[in-house]
Amino acid sequence: MRGILLFALLFGLFASPGEVWARSGPECMTAWSRAVRSYLSQNRKATPDGKVPDDLDGEEMAAQAWMEAFRPACELEQSGDSSEARVQAALTGTLILARLDPQGCEAFLLSYMSSDRPRDICSAAGQGIDVRDDIARSIPER
Repeated sequence: MRGILLFALLFGLFASPGEVWARSGPECMTAWSRAVRSYLSQNRKATPDGKVPDDLDGEEMAAQAWMEAFRPACELEQSGDSSEARVQAALTGTLILARLDPQGCEAFLLSYMSSDRPRDICSAAGQGIDVRDDIARSIPER
């Protein structure tokens, strides 16, 4: 009897690892927004579009805006497409950082995403050039 119970427990743990290890949407958005914001060396309180809040309510709204910026990537992650989710999150972070802090953009792509072309990608993103394919080719899969 204990053998059957142990088998059922182990089968339940290993049969659906995606469900066991998947992050929730808010956890995903929080993780990405914190990671990208940590590469800001200037405009640390700014929203993703560069506006600086005037008060605590504005700062809370800015935090929510940062999280919402990563919703598309986190929805991809929730659907199980983790490699495309990673590219989307890297693209979102790159576009925001290229506008707010070009040096932070390069540091994010180099250190956090392990890109082999951070300067080129951030420069192009800052000029409004579509860099999705460049990002996808320059970051390793996880």
